[in-house]
Amino acid sequence: MKLLLHICCACCLCAPLNELRKEGFLVTGLFYNPNIHPLLEFRKRMKALRVFQESDPVPVIYYEEYGLREYLKNVNYEGGDRCADCYALRLKFAAKHAKDNGFDAFASTMLFSVYQNHEQLKNISENLSKEYNISFVYRDYRYLSECSHDMAKKKMIYRQGYCGCIFSEYERYKDTTREIYRGNGSQGTMKTLGTDNVLQRCDCFG
Repeated sequence: MKLLLHICCACCLCAPLNELRKEGFLVTGLFYNPNIHPLLEFRKRMKALRVFQESDPVPVIYYEEYGLREYLKNVNYEGGDRCADCYALRLKFAAKHAKDNGFDAFASTMLFSVYQNHEQLKNISENLSKEYNISFVYRDYRYLSECSHDMAKKKMIYRQGYCGCIFSEYERYKDTTREIYRGNGSQGTMKTLGTDNVLQRCDCFG
């Protein structure tokens, strides 16, 4: 069975790819992730997947255009279903691409992550399977998460610290550094502003 596997990142691909191959799937990867921000992070994750291919030559279809505008257009990032909108954006693209290009089924490495809403991903994928009349391969490989990360570490593959969008980056790091710098290198005074404790020089502009 020809399987189009949407790949969110190289780290989540490592162990599940081996399991899918053991089942006899002919796996082709799809890198389509307009949710990944900022631009340099997007490039890091795409490069990480290419590095993975050097040790494990799985075919991958790359959509290399940075998708900031596409993400903002399709995801209600101010509402409560931001992640669901993001899942639907990427999974819909994968299902349609699989149907249009002769694949027998589609799946996503997002299902293998312990950090994503598994049931939401499953429900969205099942609905898309009906809409596009193409099989959805469901596997719960979350138990392989630690193994997959260990494999990525051994392969020296970049492992990201947050899901992907700029909002998830903020949520991941907002509490890690309350005070950026309070040294003596500046003659100006520093004060903390707002709930995010952003530091600003008081005399920057005279």
